[in-house]
Amino acid sequence: MIRIRIAKLVFTFLMLSYNCYSVEIPTYSNSVVSQKHSATKAKITNFLDRGAAFLYKPESHKMDMDSAKSNFDRAYVLSKSINDENLKHKCLVYYGELLFEENKYPKAIEMIQKVIAYYKKTKQYKQEADLWAIQGKRLFWQSPRSFKTLEEAVICFDKASLIYKNLGLLEKFAYFIKYKADAHLNQGRLDLAEKELLQILAVYKKIGFKKLHFTYDLLADVNRLKGNLGKSLYYSLACVKSMEKTGDLDYDADFYQQLAIAYKDIGKHNLSIEWLRKAIKTLKFKKEIDYYNLYEFTDLLAKELIEVKREKAALKQVQKIIKEYPPQNDSGKAIIFGSLAYCYNKNNQVKLAEANFKKMIELYEKSNAMYIIDLSKAYFEFGKFYEEHKNYDNARINFQKSLNFSKGIVELSQIKDANLYLFKIDSAKGNYIAAIKYFQRYKKLNDSIFNEKTNRQIGELQILYGLEKKEKELSNLKLDMDTEKGKRIQAQSTIKFGICIVVFLLVSILLFGISYQSKKKNNDLLISQKREIDQKNETLLKLVNEKESLMQEIHHRVKNNLQIVMSLLNSQSSILKSKEAFDAIQKSQHRLYAISLLHQKLYRTDIIREIEMENYINDLLYNFNDTFDMQHINFETDLHPLHLDEAQAVSVGLILNEAITNSIKYAFPDNQKGVILIVMKPLENLKVKLQIKDNGIGFPENFNTSSTLGINLISGLAQQLDGEASFFNDHGAVIDVEFIRKNIS
Repeated sequence: MIRIRIAKLVFTFLMLSYNCYSVEIPTYSNSVVSQKHSATKAKITNFLDRGAAFLYKPESHKMDMDSAKSNFDRAYVLSKSINDENLKHKCLVYYGELLFEENKYPKAIEMIQKVIAYYKKTKQYKQEADLWAIQGKRLFWQSPRSFKTLEEAVICFDKASLIYKNLGLLEKFAYFIKYKADAHLNQGRLDLAEKELLQILAVYKKIGFKKLHFTYDLLADVNRLKGNLGKSLYYSLACVKSMEKTGDLDYDADFYQQLAIAYKDIGKHNLSIEWLRKAIKTLKFKKEIDYYNLYEFTDLLAKELIEVKREKAALKQVQKIIKEYPPQNDSGKAIIFGSLAYCYNKNNQVKLAEANFKKMIELYEKSNAMYIIDLSKAYFEFGKFYEEHKNYDNARINFQKSLNFSKGIVELSQIKDANLYLFKIDSAKGNYIAAIKYFQRYKKLNDSIFNEKTNRQIGELQILYGLEKKEKELSNLKLDMDTEKGKRIQAQSTIKFGICIVVFLLVSILLFGISYQSKKKNNDLLISQKREIDQKNETLLKLVNEKESLMQEIHHRVKNNLQIVMSLLNSQSSILKSKEAFDAIQKSQHRLYAISLLHQKLYRTDIIREIEMENYINDLLYNFNDTFDMQHINFETDLHPLHLDEAQAVSVGLILNEAITNSIKYAFPDNQKGVILIVMKPLENLKVKLQIKDNGIGFPENFNTSSTLGINLISGLAQQLDGEASFFNDHGAVIDVEFIRKNIS
């Protein structure tokens, strides 16, 4: 797994290592073992345990290492005094572990190999396998990682797993094949890693091993890196389900985050936010909080909040975590700097954003990060920042750096987006040949991911069908058993009432013969009528399909015609000198845009009469940002999921257009800063409340609702909605419209 966190890995590694070292000491052939000899063995074990406690502290310092070595030395001297070879070699294992902790890998491996040779010679195969596993894990987690160290780790895992298999220890065999797959994953050899993980699943299911979530988690990572987003989601869901079913919740926060990433990748941002909040909440309740995870989960949550247009909430989330859990090391600081940079940029604090991006890159490059995917993502985010602000040279440098990693290390979706950005940059700078190459790579990757989504849908249907089929077969089997039991009881009754049944059958046959002829005539008539009805149904279905196609074409043409009118108005406004005429044309453009946007959405959906209002309103707000100087005004929204038919959606769009235009022009004189809040939520009895509120100067005294065309238009549109509009001041101007939502046919 690329992203198992360091603290948890160290804890797991230490526990496994300790178990591996606890080899059994064989009894001596002498029938009587002296009391002194037994006491010496107890002292050796005590020294080794005390040394291990110092050795495996989470934050080991030189003083701890010295204390560990002192205890191991005492244990080794005592084991030599009683000439116990097993205990002497057990001490050598601890010496090897001490060298690993001091980052003296060649000497540590030499020490471990010496003990492996002893265990092999004395045919202690289980202990030999354990030491191959220890050496493999040390090489696997060696920092900085390299293709070579991972390959050396794979060799160790191969030797360990082969011995475990020969000893019949299939669970350990599968466990270290999984480690091997993890190493191949980190090398970018994704197809090989996936093949090994599927092999592990087969072994686990064969031996009845229930904790499959770690393997599902790795499969989710592999498929995300390959761009198979549907499979990534499938394995992420399977991972969480397996974890909760077995009650193995030690890594629940990591698995929740994995599922959140899977939802993020397919654009389900609200679901991603939900699972990330659960992951962070779970993490905070742990006895020992994993700060690295906490910062990374917060970073992802902030970016997902920004995806749903909650930029201020994203910044507050990051600042809250910094205040509650300030970062202590460079890895934590790098994540936090990246989160702040992203949030500052989306909150229009560009200089602060750039400064924090630079700090993030500096820390990642300085730390020579174990997880180089972090550095790749950092370059990619910095490139996006520069591209957004049209600093194309710096953007190009960072995007190319983000791609400068081994194949399979970087997520396919990120590679796809980086190629798209490089295409846009080269197009803007006139480098069309290079731009075409980048676009071709982008298109190829995008098509690959899209096709995988289609395959996912088919796969999910097949899985669902398979489960339903199994349930049906079980149900039929149970029904057959009940039927057989009933038949036995019925057979006993049949013997007693045989004569009555024979008479009943004869009468039934007679009645059946009489009614057969008349029923045959009726059946022939019904068949003829059914054929006529089927033909009519086919004709009606064709007419419905043609009508739907015509309706979509009408919406498309209406939208195009409205855009032509808007373009003509825009051309006319460029030569007008009268401010009143310019304002009138601009208002007309916004009204036409509101209607054009509606027809655009109707054209793109199969549900002809239904408009999803949250997206529609957000698109209207983007148009205001593009049209007006909005640096001093911010939009805030409180929009509940709501669908309206096309007629009501037009009226709502025009009301919003008039109200927001008035607020922008009159509520904040002299460019004073302000906020415009748009609320839309359902009430009881199919009522809907629409509110547009600003914190500006408000309506003037003695305000008359018939004083302006815009206010009259809002009132008229409210009446068309079978509703009512109210205008009042509440720390600024407030327009409330309540209306009854029509049923969508």
